[in-house]
Amino acid sequence: MESRLYLLIDLLVFFGPFTRAFEPRIFYIGKWKRLLAATLAVMTLFIPWDIAFTQQGIWGFTERYLIPWDFFGLPLEEILFFVVVPWACYFIFEVLQLFFPWKSTHNLTYLATLAAGLAAVAFALKHTHQAYTFWTFLLLGAGLGLAYVWKPWWLAAFYRSWALAMLPFLVVNGLLTGSGLEEPIVWYDNLQNLGIRLGTIPIEDAFYGLLMMLIYTAVVQWKKNPKSST
Repeated sequence: MESRLYLLIDLLVFFGPFTRAFEPRIFYIGKWKRLLAATLAVMTLFIPWDIAFTQQGIWGFTERYLIPWDFFGLPLEEILFFVVVPWACYFIFEVLQLFFPWKSTHNLTYLATLAAGLAAVAFALKHTHQAYTFWTFLLLGAGLGLAYVWKPWWLAAFYRSWALAMLPFLVVNGLLTGSGLEEPIVWYDNLQNLGIRLGTIPIEDAFYGLLMMLIYTAVVQWKKNPKSST
């Protein structure tokens, strides 16, 4: 069982939303084409990033918690992470929109997004010697900058769902980074990050997740009418 722990975490994250995916009011499974496109977009960026950082020892994985299948040095469970975690987090967005619809974004939110993007880039440039910090904030800054230029109607609703998703994030990432375990499933070289932890979680993970979900949401919502359910 220990060698399947990461896989079990992936499955639990997936089956949470899956139990409600066919519920008629949201019919999450009916959005599968958009969800698949968003998953592929996320994997296109994050899988090569993950492979490169794993090969450089910026982070890595404890074999005792893994099944013996990998892809260019990445455990199968890590690849599945980029399928199930965005799937579960975006489900929160859809549920919130169903019960508490948010159909627009105020100009102040767009300006705050621009300011946050510029701050993220500036922060990255101050931490060029810490690879995880640098690339996370640089790419996040670029993503927020594009969001400001694009000005999607759903941006405020996205921030709301990301804030709520931080609660399960703390649980899942806490387990992955060693909460309650003898060793972490995913370990980090602290010389390559700020060394600031939310419990056992590097603080960069929260912003890494923000970037991942910003990309995922943008693809799902691309050219989608706010009143449309598909």
